[in-house]
Amino acid sequence: MATNSKFKIVIRAGGTGTRLWPLSTSTLPKQFVPVFSERTMLQETVGRVAAFGYENIFITTNQRYVDLTRAQVPEIPSTHIFAELLKRNTGPGIAFEVASLCAAGIDVETVIASIPADDYIERSDLFREAIDAIANFLDTHPEHIVMPVVTPEYIDPGYSYVRADFSGEPVGPLTDWVEKPDAETCALMITAGSWFAHTGMYFWKLKTIVALFESCAPEVWNQVCEIQKMIAGGDEERARAAAAQLPIISIESLLTKQALVRSAYLADGWGWSDVGKWMVLKNVLSADASENVVSRARAEFIDAHRNVVYGDGAKTIVCVGVDDVIVVETDAYVLVCRADLAHNVSTLAERFNKN
Repeated sequence: MATNSKFKIVIRAGGTGTRLWPLSTSTLPKQFVPVFSERTMLQETVGRVAAFGYENIFITTNQRYVDLTRAQVPEIPSTHIFAELLKRNTGPGIAFEVASLCAAGIDVETVIASIPADDYIERSDLFREAIDAIANFLDTHPEHIVMPVVTPEYIDPGYSYVRADFSGEPVGPLTDWVEKPDAETCALMITAGSWFAHTGMYFWKLKTIVALFESCAPEVWNQVCEIQKMIAGGDEERARAAAAQLPIISIESLLTKQALVRSAYLADGWGWSDVGKWMVLKNVLSADASENVVSRARAEFIDAHRNVVYGDGAKTIVCVGVDDVIVVETDAYVLVCRADLAHNVSTLAERFNKN
């Protein structure tokens, strides 16, 4: 890799992935389970960036998943796993990530890539090339934050959308931003052709993101820095109480929409997908002649069309005369759901987690 030594990757692995229930649960979220191969999504992500050196990879996760993280990716140094006490969305989460990097003595001139643990990327080689290109861009444009984006292929209000002008270049200025629009607005933006879906990845110089937190979200930043000091000092009880006072807010609403210098990187060639819901599997896996998709399961289809089946392979799942259905088999649950109601799966996750 051409990237200089002042480059670090932080993999965000603290979410619970409720929209992928029952595969993803609060005790074993989707990043810690295999979805597309025998490796878990976290292992896939670490493997994707391993060429940059394990010494340059960090992972943030919830405290309850630290042992699981260490067991799945033992190649990552234990000191490079940052444990959040409570889940407060990506705003406080990334603030904690940045504060932890500072506390670890990372040089403020370092380029940081903050990426989710649960993405699907078909072309890992192009992804790594893009990391190099973005890091080199930030070395000469240190005031920027860079957000990889893709051209949307269908209406999905679950993403943040940005307007950008690439003019034939891979990096272009970001001129507008809408966080999770309603379906009608989303359709209009996609039709317009100049809007792109954000992948959830961020690239920035450490000094730049610290300055943004200090100027745009000083209360959250100062509180997170104090929490980090409490954790380092072994005062977990006070740290947990302080963390409970943090707002539950996305990084977009807290900070990045306020940044004055923002750029987008066009990532269409990566074959990227956010594995956040069951129907995404239809976009990334090969289908049979009847448009049925199977992941890790043994399945048979008779007069059945456009179905998604996931299982552990222990049983054969047979679909007869059904269309547009999602079938998920795990040790604890079997989910059978109409595809157009799959967005309600997260409410089931909340219900069964309470029970």
